[in-house]
Amino acid sequence: MEYLPVFLMWLAMTGVMMAPVVLPWLRALSRLADAGPLSSVGPFAAGYTVAWAGFSAALAGVHLALSRMSVPVPFGLDAPALSAAALFLAGGFQFTRLKEACLSHCRSPAGYLLTHWRTGPAGHARLGFGHGLHCVGCCWALMALALVVGMIDLVWMGLLMAVMVAETTLPGGGRLRKPVGAVLLAAGAIVLIVAS
Repeated sequence: MEYLPVFLMWLAMTGVMMAPVVLPWLRALSRLADAGPLSSVGPFAAGYTVAWAGFSAALAGVHLALSRMSVPVPFGLDAPALSAAALFLAGGFQFTRLKEACLSHCRSPAGYLLTHWRTGPAGHARLGFGHGLHCVGCCWALMALALVVGMIDLVWMGLLMAVMVAETTLPGGGRLRKPVGAVLLAAGAIVLIVAS
């Protein structure tokens, strides 16, 4: 298995999964931009994509390392200890201050754009990259669960995307953080029980 195809697969998956999450940001940006929405949205989206490309590069490396150790990806119940660990990690992360801070950022596009505003394409790209880093900080653990459930499993990936969209865009979505974490921790425990 070669690195580039795996990286491109992760990059495409993150693009599809994060498109509905970043859409409110693109709308807010187009309302604030004085040079026309298209001239600002493109560089912002490019900066945002660069941040997620870094995540995709890292996860592609993990994916390949697991494959080289003969661990199937997705590993699901074929590697229950790994699946449980991933679920515990993702569930535990939901309770951290970092998740809370990044989620708070992701839920307030206007506030971030107004306080960090930069003009011109380079400024908009920096805004997009800065937001992308926060977005990666908010969603990386949920996104990494693709290693467990498989990025081509539309049901599981749709469910993970729905959780990320709900957390970041719905009124009261920030309150989902801990219940989602509890469900993930319980799922990890169930995997260990079923496998024993």
